Amino acid sequence: MSSEHHVVVSWSGSAADSEPMIELLEQAGYAFTVKNEDATHLEIVVESESMRGLRDAVDELLVQLSSLED
Repeated sequence: MSSEHHVVVSWSGSAADSEPMIELLEQAGYAFTVKNEDATHLEIVVESESMRGLRDAVDELLVQLSSLED
């Protein structure tokens, strides 16, 4: 029986700031949800069958998101 590990990365900010992140997430194929309330809330789900794979996947997500910084 294989196990699956997951991490949920949450982000909140303006709708304008979320647009490039949503585009990146869609292009990269990440599972995520968007909620628009007082602010825009993103929840990004990263999954892997191993802890090492999960760590690598989260690291890759953070590298991709950091590429959007000014």
